[in-house]
Amino acid sequence: MDEAPCCGRSAQFTQRKEPVWEPLIAAVGPRLVGTFMWMYEEEFANGSVLQVYKHIHTRRYLHLTGDGRAFAYAPCGGRLRMSLAHALEEALCTWWVLSGWDDEDAEAVRDAVFRASEEEIKRAQSGN
Repeated sequence: MDEAPCCGRSAQFTQRKEPVWEPLIAAVGPRLVGTFMWMYEEEFANGSVLQVYKHIHTRRYLHLTGDGRAFAYAPCGGRLRMSLAHALEEALCTWWVLSGWDDEDAEAVRDAVFRASEEEIKRAQSGN
């Protein structure tokens, strides 16, 4: 029996010498950028580049393109598009359990998730 094809888009690992922070800054704002490490980048066949970041407390990954799209690993190793708001929640929302966060961090997390959710609603309403 043939194996089922992998779901998601495949991407090739690439490595830069310098981190690319702009997609992360746009997604989480300047306060939370310092709570992430830039890990590497991947490139899709269409030339889109995916920046991969890891949160220092949750150890969860956040995969972002330069235009603000979020992706997650698929079980087969591909990348699946996901809601930016959900990606932020996955990467950040267990932070308070693992190491605690102060009120300003909590507000910055809520603001990032809310902004991402609002942008997704606007795009859906406009048909983009």
